[in-house]
Amino acid sequence: MRILFAASEAYPFASTGGLAGVTGSLPKALCDAGHDVSIIMPLYRDIEKIKDFRWVSGEFSTSAGEKFGLAESVIPGTGIPAYFVSKDEYFHRQGIYGPDNGSAYNDNAVRFAFFCRAVVAFHESLGEPPDVIHCHDWQTGLIPAYMRNCIRPAVVFTIHNMHFQGNFPPEEYGCTYLPRSLFTMTGLEFYGTFSFLKSGIVYADQVTTVSRTYAEEIQKPEFGFSLDGLLRERSADLTGILNGIDYDVWNPETDGTLAASYSAVSIAPRRKCRRELLKTHDLDPAGGELTAGVVSRLTGQKGLDLLFPIIGRLAERGVRFVILGTGDKCYMDRFSELALEHPGSVSVNLKYDEGMARRIFSGCDIIMMPSRFEPCGLAQMMGMRYGAVPLVNRTGGLADTVIDEKDGGFGFVMNGADPEELYECIIRASVLYGQRNRWAWLVKKCMKQNNSWKSRVVLFEDVYSRAVNSRKAR
Repeated sequence: MRILFAASEAYPFASTGGLAGVTGSLPKALCDAGHDVSIIMPLYRDIEKIKDFRWVSGEFSTSAGEKFGLAESVIPGTGIPAYFVSKDEYFHRQGIYGPDNGSAYNDNAVRFAFFCRAVVAFHESLGEPPDVIHCHDWQTGLIPAYMRNCIRPAVVFTIHNMHFQGNFPPEEYGCTYLPRSLFTMTGLEFYGTFSFLKSGIVYADQVTTVSRTYAEEIQKPEFGFSLDGLLRERSADLTGILNGIDYDVWNPETDGTLAASYSAVSIAPRRKCRRELLKTHDLDPAGGELTAGVVSRLTGQKGLDLLFPIIGRLAERGVRFVILGTGDKCYMDRFSELALEHPGSVSVNLKYDEGMARRIFSGCDIIMMPSRFEPCGLAQMMGMRYGAVPLVNRTGGLADTVIDEKDGGFGFVMNGADPEELYECIIRASVLYGQRNRWAWLVKKCMKQNNSWKSRVVLFEDVYSRAVNSRKAR
């Protein structure tokens, strides 16, 4: 099957989080299964620096007559074609969605509506069109609307996070070049605005999201962000498929950034990674108490503010914290204060650093994700791959990937986003950490979990087939 991925970001070209991890690694698993896969995304300012970048000859323009350039490269280490839509006035600027985390450019509706039209124009320029265009998140949500009357290809739309919807004022609707007849309750209109995300849900042949539990949650008002009714209407075409990780990329046996290599068969060298983590982050190595890692965006969704009232008590009990991430200023400021208040116990690193993330996964004892909601989550999978025992809240993909050790599983699961619930979970982990044989068993069990993309491919193949058959039946 010929599959074209359309996304606003893909690892390693441009990344702000889990979306790029998926669009950069799932194509490889599909390619390994025998499919012909390529990706297309905007050409942001820094992408031209990548190796093997070249311009595609010819003239390209959208249905609205907008000219654009096209460049190509490959996803490193795969040979999978990666195409880039070039339009300097929209994409040759700092950042992806805004100049920094937490901000957005005021012309994002124009930018990504154009990108959607460019994707449609690109697919029409191909000698043989794809069987499926797989669109990801709101930035590609207009593609299904533009292709609503096409016989081929089929369109699959994946929701990575309902919280980000791409809703814009009605006076900007003209930038879509779609007919006013679609600005209705059954089309793009959404409480007086128009919505890229709603467009994707309404007009795609199949809709997926990133875990089974999240597919159920978003059909309820608490997690549906006012689109739960529409999702219930489309429930027959909605599938939850857990994200995965690339086991070749995330592999403690071959990861050159670590202080030592190790595997589920031999975890003893992991102790060296732990010692190195404590040393490089100026954390007290005495006592051998639990070390907790956080690799996350610092936002309200992630539930990390639950740590604020309890971190002092935990530090007094010898628990140490290594926190890595950026996000909302109020969270970054508070974590900076906590690091000053608890030297030797709390290390805060306000940046994105993949190498440091890997060293945290390899050196911490638990990886914490107390999220209020979490469509899927990747850090718990990466942590487990590296032997960090997950501590999570029972929601979304966290509920689908982590089973509490009390139930015969390999992690610690909170039953609600509450500071005392988090405190009790960390204390439970700390007590169990003192039982060395039991803890080693947990580490090995985590490392043996299968969260690779290979285990998910057959589910996507089924969705793609249903989308193609649905398009043919129109």
